[in-house]
Amino acid sequence: MNLRTQVGIVGAGPAGLLLSHLLQVKGISSIVLETRSRREVEETIRAGVLEQGTVDLMRATGVGARLDRDGFTHRGILLRFAGRDERLPWR
Repeated sequence: MNLRTQVGIVGAGPAGLLLSHLLQVKGISSIVLETRSRREVEETIRAGVLEQGTVDLMRATGVGARLDRDGFTHRGILLRFAGRDERLPWR
């Protein structure tokens, strides 16, 4: 097989797939290389925490549907001190 592309991306995690999408929007061809099957990639939730800028970018470029459907908003963090949990809310 003779395959030509402008960009090769290793890994079909959230960053690799978003990068491939953004390149496509700009007319730049790419290929994403991944060891897992497409089904595994599509069914596995990979990102633990996304920065707000990334969330905004995903929505703005049309790839935020799963995020909106399955994701949840962190409203703080939980830290453990001396065996006790302390919740620090975001304001």
